[in-house]
Amino acid sequence: MVEGSQPDGPGTGIVRERRSDDAPAYLVQRTARLLRVLFLKVVDTSQTGITPEMWLVLSRLLARDGQSQTEIGEALFRDRPNTSRILAGLEQRGFVVRESDPDDRRRACVRITPSGRAFVVERAPRAIQVRDRLYEGIGKKQLKALRGTIREIEANALTLLQELEDGTFRPVEPGQDDEGKKGKKGKSKKGKKGKNKTGKQEP
Repeated sequence: MVEGSQPDGPGTGIVRERRSDDAPAYLVQRTARLLRVLFLKVVDTSQTGITPEMWLVLSRLLARDGQSQTEIGEALFRDRPNTSRILAGLEQRGFVVRESDPDDRRRACVRITPSGRAFVVERAPRAIQVRDRLYEGIGKKQLKALRGTIREIEANALTLLQELEDGTFRPVEPGQDDEGKKGKKGKSKKGKKGKNKTGKQEP
């Protein structure tokens, strides 16, 4: 084998295409970890003990109070025990309370307390300032495209998790990703079939 070349075969696409530290999944994970560190600095978690997950819960409740524990767990992508632990930490700080839904005793509603509301309101301006600096130089169209791409990747990841769990996983066929692009490139710039841009019949 020639030095520097990569072997052909299943599973070698990632190696052939790019360095692992330039792979989208790696960049997303690296950025997520960096954003977490940034958040901990903004909220001063060494003093408050508030984690990004706790902040997300408080922000969601500030926007719509009285959400169920299940709704919060789905938003955090956490199972019931982990969600309960996060809510317990907020309860210990007096930031939320859990109440039984009067219409369904099996359903627990989570409500933000005046202390929890004050905590978010006090730190929100600083968080917004840091967010604005974070997105500095990135246009609205870029952010919109980024959100769309991340949501597609998230949806694909959820589908893959389900397929791997139930044994229905199917790999992408070679060249399948390029079919759409080829179709677009293959379209003629002509208007109607057999006519050019001037409307005259092609010879």
